[in-house]
Amino acid sequence: MKLMMKMAALSLVFAGFGSAYAADAQCDQLQKQKALIYAAHGYCFKDADAKKKYGNDDCHTKKPKFSGPEADRLAQIESKQKELNCPKKDL
Repeated sequence: MKLMMKMAALSLVFAGFGSAYAADAQCDQLQKQKALIYAAHGYCFKDADAKKKYGNDDCHTKKPKFSGPEADRLAQIESKQKELNCPKKDL
């Protein structure tokens, strides 16, 4: 019986790790989607990873203007990031 309880407890611990990993992967994916929208509008990135991936050679703004659907998608991304408790990252 004790062995079964230990195994059950371990499975809960490992399930938590799986959930944390899934959330981290989702956070990364959401951040990439957000950066792509910004990059498409010539945003000048501050984040080193974003600069490396998207570059700042053609950047021309710190305040891009987004279409209605883009603004809606960015709001969805930010809402999901908040829900997942993603680490706050500047672009």
